[in-house]
Amino acid sequence: MALTLRKATLSDVATMTEIYFSAFNVDAISLLAFPRNNSTVYKWWFDNIVEDLADPYAHNLCITNPENKVIAWAKWASPSPKPLSIDLPQWPEGSDVAIANHFFGNLFTRRKRIMGERKHWYLECIATSPGWQGKGAAGKLIRWGLEKVDEEGVEAYLEASPDGKPIYEHFGFGEVERLVVDLEGRGNARGEKEFVEVMMLRPAKGFDAGS
Repeated sequence: MALTLRKATLSDVATMTEIYFSAFNVDAISLLAFPRNNSTVYKWWFDNIVEDLADPYAHNLCITNPENKVIAWAKWASPSPKPLSIDLPQWPEGSDVAIANHFFGNLFTRRKRIMGERKHWYLECIATSPGWQGKGAAGKLIRWGLEKVDEEGVEAYLEASPDGKPIYEHFGFGEVERLVVDLEGRGNARGEKEFVEVMMLRPAKGFDAGS
């Protein structure tokens, strides 16, 4: 099955937004921070992707299927001369602001503490349409970034779910920390008591492109 990787364009943004919502539709933090069936939340994501497309350090990539339909996308952030920011955005109306600030605030501050001022590439987001998961799209998106990483001889960093951790370990990432968020009393639909996110780091020159 031929899958094609290309840079994202403005015409892809609506599909990319929908893919995010569907790919993370069982993610407790995503559901609390970005409640579905909310036009304000949709616009927030749409506008953020549009803004990213104008950022020279944000690399938004799409995977298309043989019918030329976008079925997956990722955002890789390349090393920037600006210091890592820990400033939180203004969350969309309807968001559980407390949980969003706690979760994403921890992601921002931990990345800054772990990576310091060292140059690195950051896999900020990767999402695949549920019907296309496990068919190679994510691997192509990951390999694109790691080829850049190894060309530059720098590290790579990401956050993953415990379920996703083995996938990234295959590409040379290792766990450095994990964040556990208490969900008691948050009313999440899946009834989860906690949410776990794993911080992962890949050393420079740790990837075999032929694997």
